[in-house]
Order: sequence, then structure tokens, then C-alpha cells
Amino acid sequence: MFFRKKSKQEEETSYWLSFSDLMASVLIIFILLFVYNLIAYEESMNETEKMIQELTSTRMKIITMLQEEFDKEDIDIIIDPKTGAIQLNESILFDSGKSQLKDEGKLFAEKFIPIYVKILLGNDEIKSQISQIIIEGHTDDIGGYLYNLKLSQERSLSVAQFLINPEFDYMYKNEMEKYLTINGRSYSEPILNSDGSINKDASRRVEIKFRLKEEEVLLQIQKELEKGSKDDK
Repeated sequence: MFFRKKSKQEEETSYWLSFSDLMASVLIIFILLFVYNLIAYEESMNETEKMIQELTSTRMKIITMLQEEFDKEDIDIIIDPKTGAIQLNESILFDSGKSQLKDEGKLFAEKFIPIYVKILLGNDEIKSQISQIIIEGHTDDIGGYLYNLKLSQERSLSVAQFLINPEFDYMYKNEMEKYLTINGRSYSEPILNSDGSINKDASRRVEIKFRLKEEEVLLQIQKELEKGSKDDK
């Protein structure tokens, strides 16, 4: 009886030792995976931060070059200092409620478009970073959303059609066609007064903007992060 009891105790001790070893191994694996994921996350964040810095640097360089050239040619253009978007007031381009480009608008486009395209597509370093050149129509909030959506789309299309019209010739025009796209935003992005009310005159506009290739990568990263956040919930 005495020897049998001792054997049972030894077996129990051996069992718990094996179980402890197993748990210790699992814990080590968990720690290693945690460290690996942490390092991978930090590397990803560092890469993203680097990408953002390069993106900002390229954008600022383009904005500076555009502003210098427009000032040199004495062309009065509003350039967003953060995005580089150029805002063209409706009154210059179109009659109220219309989408046909006015002669005044055509003359204005003939002055600044060759400069704009030359800077974006005439410099190999900058051109390699350009993903899209976007013409985007915006309206005020008078009238329904769909009415304004149609109007904003037709206006941006009207500008695009003029820019690729055979009668309007400028350097890098053929290149421009490869990057050109249009959007209509209706009144979804109005310009506000200091009191928060909509500035109707300023909101009626066409914007010409550029998108950099790295922006698309960052947008994809953002989507993946948002997807991961939803999956965690």
C-alpha cells in the first residue's frame, strides 16, 4: 500500500509539472507573438509617419511653386495653403444656374491652366508623384441636393471639356488627359462664414486640385485600420 501511494503521488507531481511546462510554453509563445505584433505595428506606424512627412513635403513644394508662378504672371488665384486646391468663383466661369462656360471663364482658364499643368506635369520629380488632377464642382444650398448635384457635375464637366478641346493648346495637354477626372459635390462642402452660416457666393465654385499617389496608400491604410476597428467590436 505504501509504495502504491507513493507512485500515485509521483504521477500527480509529474502531471502538474508537465502541465506547468505546457502553460509556460504557451505563455512564452503568446509573449513572443505580442512582441512581434508590437514591433510590426511600430514599424508600420513609422512607415506611415514617414509617408505623411514626404506627402506634406511634396504638397508644400507644389503649392509654393504654383504661388510663385501665379504671382510672377500677376494672376489672381486663391490657393488653399494646406491642400493646394485652386478655387475659381462661379461668377468668373458661369452665369447663375448655368453650366455653359462663359467667354470670361475661358480666357481665365487659358491664362492659368498652362502654368498649372506645366508645374504638375513638366517636372519629372513632381509628375512621378501625381495620381490625379481633379476638377470639382460645388454649389450653395439653394434648391434640392439632386438639382445641385447635377449642376455641379455639369459645371466640372464643362471645364474639363474646355481643357481638352482641340482649340485650346498648351504644353503637356496630352499628359493632362491621362490624369484628369471630374466630381460634382452639390452643396456637401460649403464654405462657411465666421458665424457658421453658409457663404453662398464663395460656396458656388469650381476647384481644381491634385491628388498624390501616396495619398491613395494612406487612404487604403485608413480603410484597413477602420475595418480592423470594426472587426474588434
